[in-house]
Amino acid sequence: MYVYIEYLLMENILINYIILYVTKRITRTKTSKLRLFVSALVGSIYTLIVFFPSLKFMGKFLIKFSISILMIILAFNPERFQQFIKQISTFYMVSFIFAGAIIGIFYIINNNSYSTRFSFENLNELLCFLIIGIGIAIILIIYILRFYQKRMNKENYLTPIAIGLKDKEVNLVALIDTGNSLKEPISQRPVIIVEYSALETILPQSIRNMYINNEELDLSTIGKIMEEIGDDIRLRLIPFKSIGNESGILIGFKPDSIKIYLENEVRKITDETIVAIYNDKLAIDEGYSGLLHPEVLG
Repeated sequence: MYVYIEYLLMENILINYIILYVTKRITRTKTSKLRLFVSALVGSIYTLIVFFPSLKFMGKFLIKFSISILMIILAFNPERFQQFIKQISTFYMVSFIFAGAIIGIFYIINNNSYSTRFSFENLNELLCFLIIGIGIAIILIIYILRFYQKRMNKENYLTPIAIGLKDKEVNLVALIDTGNSLKEPISQRPVIIVEYSALETILPQSIRNMYINNEELDLSTIGKIMEEIGDDIRLRLIPFKSIGNESGILIGFKPDSIKIYLENEVRKITDETIVAIYNDKLAIDEGYSGLLHPEVLG
């Protein structure tokens, strides 16, 4: 059996690209097609060491794992270690699905059911098993993606947003929460609830001091700050109800800009949407720091 390097290289580029693309979708990582292709190419070039006996040492586990790390960095450029772990673990999970599908098809179709030898008689047979295996793996992954996305998107969805106030801007992750029906009582505009810690850098010092001293529920303190700030930043008092709290109050303000980074677009909110400051954690795992009102997205 003859193995053509160009065919092997193209097949590996295709498979690596598909695996990286699926990894991107599952981990919801923003990247370009060029980065995915370069990463797939690097991984494919590594497989060519089988043609060079002098490079046999590069087949060791540590080298293989290092190449996979390099592929993740080239494809996604992870900014946090937690993000990197999520990406590389997903990358291996998808790779195992592909490999398992191809090997499974081989043993199902192979006439010699007692053979434990995994080999092909010619290039056409290899291509046939690759095409069938990749096809089945793609179908499995599509169903996995759909199941995963349905569970994540049925009621809640995480999306990056940016809030601007007085030439300053903060970026955070918000949860699109269909259960969030909070509105500003006078204008009836939807309210985005955001943790104080995520907004701290854009707030005036007087408001920061109020939250640092836990005086956000002191009406006299709030009144003094409203007089001090004046029309520069118009504060709102927003009543709300929650489990165990029938008469809560949040302090809100109208930001100068709100940008929501959806999957295929950046949506700039021009309506008078209010941002309410929440002086606690919204998520135990700190996966998000804002609750996005669904009406904001129309």
